[in-house]
Amino acid sequence: MAFRNHRFSRLELLIGKEGLSRYRNLHVMIVGAGGVGSFAAEAIARAAVGSVTLVDHDEVCVTNVNRQLHAFTDTVGKKKVQLLVERLQKINPLANYHAIAEHHHPDKNDFIFAEAERLAGKPVDAVIDCIDTLIPKVDLIVRCKEKNIPIWSSMGSASRLDPAQIKCADISETKVDKFAKQIRLKLREQGITEGVRVVYSTEEAIDPEQAVPGTEWHCICPTIEKEFGACQHKRVMLGTNSYIPPIFGMWLAGDLLKHYLEGIDLKNRDTFEKTPTYDEFKKVLNLGQPK
Repeated sequence: MAFRNHRFSRLELLIGKEGLSRYRNLHVMIVGAGGVGSFAAEAIARAAVGSVTLVDHDEVCVTNVNRQLHAFTDTVGKKKVQLLVERLQKINPLANYHAIAEHHHPDKNDFIFAEAERLAGKPVDAVIDCIDTLIPKVDLIVRCKEKNIPIWSSMGSASRLDPAQIKCADISETKVDKFAKQIRLKLREQGITEGVRVVYSTEEAIDPEQAVPGTEWHCICPTIEKEFGACQHKRVMLGTNSYIPPIFGMWLAGDLLKHYLEGIDLKNRDTFEKTPTYDEFKKVLNLGQPK
């Protein structure tokens, strides 16, 4: 029968055999597995990317439920990266997913790059940066630039409500976003002024009286005493919602995936000779059958 019957057939209809092959040969590292990173990871997995490495030190907190894919009542206290690996394996069991339960920091040098390569058996091809702290974020961007690894970076997604003001551009083109400005200044000190794709918002951040750890904000994390990233180590806790961080993550993944289709003539792509029926798919893939 002249059709390729697999779970990504609909994607192959859109981008052709060559596009799908490019995705399957990619190794994408996603650093930060929260509201932005978890949705970026799922979009990458559902695009049939062959190797994905997830980096995050954190465990699920009950306050993550409003915006993070892996946050449920019964996952509180569990490692985010491990939960995501288990989720992504259900999407595409033929891909390689790896978890690094560490945070990136300048003191750790190239650890996550070396570990990702060791786990996947191949170097990192691209990075999606979903870190929400300044110094580790800037360091990751600088290392990617030094290694000539393309990086897509999330700017500030908290304290915003308007999805229509989310943009994707080179970091040199960002405006309004104060976090992006801080990053631009730090990168300029390293001689980097452009060449980083970012997702940001032109919406002025809503700045009500923020929750300050140690005052009216009471940490309810199951790992309150952890050394890094605990609520009491943060200056403020920013408000966020269910849809802005996911849009950031989806856009980061989308811009990356589009980048890796460059040069393919999609109007003359290799497509199916026949679109299968559901019954044909069901017979070949054992859909709905007990394991």
